[in-house]
Amino acid sequence: MDLDQMYKKATDFGPYDYQRRVAEEGLPELLRTPTGCGKTEAIGLGWLYRRRFHPDTEVRAATPHWLVIALPMRTLVEQTSDRFKQWLQQLGLSSDVGLHIVQGGVDWSDRDWRLAPDRDAIFVGTIDMLLSRALNRGYADSRWNWPMSFGGFNNGTHWVFDEIQLMDVATPNTRQLQSFRDIFGTAFPTASTWMSATVDDRLLRTVDRPDIGSIVELSDQDRHGPLSQRLDSTRTVEEIKLLDRRREQDLAQDLAQELIARHEPGTLTLAVFNTVERAVATWSSLNKLSTDAEIVLLHSRYRPPDRAAHTTDALSQPGPAGKIVVSTQVLEAGIDISAAILFTEAAPWPSIVQRAGRCNRDGTNGDARLLWATPPTNPPYEEVEVQASAEALRSLAGEMVTTTRLQSLDVYTSSRITPVI
Repeated sequence: MDLDQMYKKATDFGPYDYQRRVAEEGLPELLRTPTGCGKTEAIGLGWLYRRRFHPDTEVRAATPHWLVIALPMRTLVEQTSDRFKQWLQQLGLSSDVGLHIVQGGVDWSDRDWRLAPDRDAIFVGTIDMLLSRALNRGYADSRWNWPMSFGGFNNGTHWVFDEIQLMDVATPNTRQLQSFRDIFGTAFPTASTWMSATVDDRLLRTVDRPDIGSIVELSDQDRHGPLSQRLDSTRTVEEIKLLDRRREQDLAQDLAQELIARHEPGTLTLAVFNTVERAVATWSSLNKLSTDAEIVLLHSRYRPPDRAAHTTDALSQPGPAGKIVVSTQVLEAGIDISAAILFTEAAPWPSIVQRAGRCNRDGTNGDARLLWATPPTNPPYEEVEVQASAEALRSLAGEMVTTTRLQSLDVYTSSRITPVI
């Protein structure tokens, strides 16, 4: 089948212009598009097309037989793997292409791929589990099996690193690792793609890879086509000025009252906090107040079954009374969720842009609100970055801003020295 047929069979939609370029010209080194524009489809279906359906046999042979999607958070792994599972089923490839979920606490073993290392396969997992295998230090794997993973994940593999702004030292190290593959050579074609809506080029420049090669971004056709509704979606910026309280519990109570007062029945209100403690405190305060809205708490410290249940509750459609989801950074990036009201604590600017992408994500709400407040304490972030974001948000008070507008602002973010192999 051709590219359009493949996309429609997998997703019921045709490809955007930039997705077509990825599939026809090859997966780029850097994919930089605003949040909500379908980066996962571009990479996943682009690889499947080039590996399984491209009319040129040489293109199919030159495309790595493994696609490895490395993600910074478990919630992203679960959502991304579900999408790949659906695509493979729709395309009739479930028995031909393996799908492995690589993260701690799931029923998975390296033995699953070692029995058929030549088979086309997709690996979706957390960056720690996957990258450790490429570095010959496989987490949760037997030491005497490390070299097998090292060989497998460094040959015939196309690595994709999504939401790289959340990967810390892994981002420059994955760049340097790809440089070693290029310098020393590999037995089979091996390449890497880094992608995010908020890319700091400084993270991507290493001693052996100072320049970024092929880059794919949105074209004018994308910006004025079907994507325009999402790209032009707006949210009005407003600061929530909480009273100067001594106890964080008092702040949580004040904020909970504010969220309930602003929540609209039938809609989603999302509150994103910088720490688990403040998220839990606000969730507890919300449950003590009188409201018919469903209250959901989501953070990274749940056990796997509990986390799966809370994630399902958070991502499901709100009922007649609506839903208020209280979260930490686990919903900051990659999650396809659209809130009518988003509250966020001030955080580094890339995080603010990502969080704003969960507000009126689909562009259907003409009165969406981006509420924010200065956190009582700055950790886990640096104070200078939090204050820089607060100043930028204050400068936008009362404005209806698009994600593109937020991305275009030059807001200070720190640049720290990171160890690189």
